[in-house]
Amino acid sequence: MVYLIIGLALLFIIVPIIAVLPSARQKERMQMRNLARGAGVSVDLTTIEDPNPGQDKYITHTGRRIPPDLKVTAWRRQRKRARDWRELPEVSWCAQRNLDKSWRWPIDPDEQTSDELRKFLATSVESLPDDVDQVEESRYCITIYWHEADKESVQDVLDFLKQCADLPLHKPVEEDDDW
Repeated sequence: MVYLIIGLALLFIIVPIIAVLPSARQKERMQMRNLARGAGVSVDLTTIEDPNPGQDKYITHTGRRIPPDLKVTAWRRQRKRARDWRELPEVSWCAQRNLDKSWRWPIDPDEQTSDELRKFLATSVESLPDDVDQVEESRYCITIYWHEADKESVQDVLDFLKQCADLPLHKPVEEDDDW
């Protein structure tokens, strides 16, 4: 009987410890995020407004609407700024994935955006993994909002962020020859 009580006591001590250990999926996500941090990308858990808010999942069983918030992971890479960045106009853009996996641009790259960056965005956004919901740039920070579905797509996301950050943001400034 004493052995049974000791066994149960050990069981009650060990089971909560095992329950706290991360699962295989959580370990995989930790590896993905550590890989991103090693590449100079900051990783945050955040909430964005769902690009597709009209879905039935945002209606309760009583018919009441709930906010279309989407919990995602934000991978951010800071763009290097030019010396005269305060004098240049702020450039921002945003691309969101629709339910049919096509992309829409609520904020188009404006006329101040370099042609190289426009071409890159037009071709490369389509090649991002399927679990990417939104890509944006604001205040010299490029952000990808995604669900980190598989480890194989990490390199695609890191390559996109690096290539996008390496491209010039603004069109070259034309110098006046009046002097």
